[in-house]
Amino acid sequence: MTVTVVTGASSGIGRSLARRLAAGGDSVAVLARRKPLLDSLVEEIVQAGGRALAVECNVTDRDQVQEAMRQVERTLGPIDRLVANAGGGERTLVDDFQAAQIERVVALNLGGAANCIEAVLPGMLRRGSGHLVATSSIAGYRGLPHGAAYGAAKAALSNMMESLRLDLEPRGVAVTTIHAGFVKVKQRKRPRPFAVDVESATRRMHRAILDRRRHYAFPLTLTVAGFAARLMPAFLYDRLMRDRGAKPHKRAPTTTTTVPGPQQ
Repeated sequence: MTVTVVTGASSGIGRSLARRLAAGGDSVAVLARRKPLLDSLVEEIVQAGGRALAVECNVTDRDQVQEAMRQVERTLGPIDRLVANAGGGERTLVDDFQAAQIERVVALNLGGAANCIEAVLPGMLRRGSGHLVATSSIAGYRGLPHGAAYGAAKAALSNMMESLRLDLEPRGVAVTTIHAGFVKVKQRKRPRPFAVDVESATRRMHRAILDRRRHYAFPLTLTVAGFAARLMPAFLYDRLMRDRGAKPHKRAPTTTTTVPGPQQ
């Protein structure tokens, strides 16, 4: 039985994906900061006939991550698959630009994934098998208005995973990077373009994980637009994107759902 760790599993994408993996036969360890929500998820999985473990963990804390992974292995066995899904972002406003905000978002999206990989990779290399999965974003393809922190973090995450794939595939460890578009995790006053619901998103992600795809991006329309933006000359891209979105002069309250991405 495959032992899979899913981070950011207390709600949204992570919670739905953990249920799907468990329904498919994986023993699932669900990690996040909100333990009561994890406990309710484990109860759902067990009642459906699956096997699951809830572990409270802040992925930005290296020591917590190391201990969490040890707990998983003591209870469920060696970790075969990591789904580094914890992440999120907040708008970056030029009128109140703060380096600390960039550091905070990068620490969650990039540093959190790196902490988890550090904890599970040695065992995978010893066994000559394993699977690393990270939830990145189409927002990392190119800069977006108000997206400096989140886009930079996801671009760095995608680059890290691709580099790891080149090094790890010859050693038996598969690497999958999922580039998600907008996912409807709550009601919004202004709907996001081409947004998909959580269950549709995780159905696609689950298939990509099982197939051990190197890269997977969705939805198709937003993916094509993202690739086109990559190829677009800077002057044309600037003209297209300039003045897009709201123009706030005060920092909005910190949140993890203002831009595409999962939660911790």
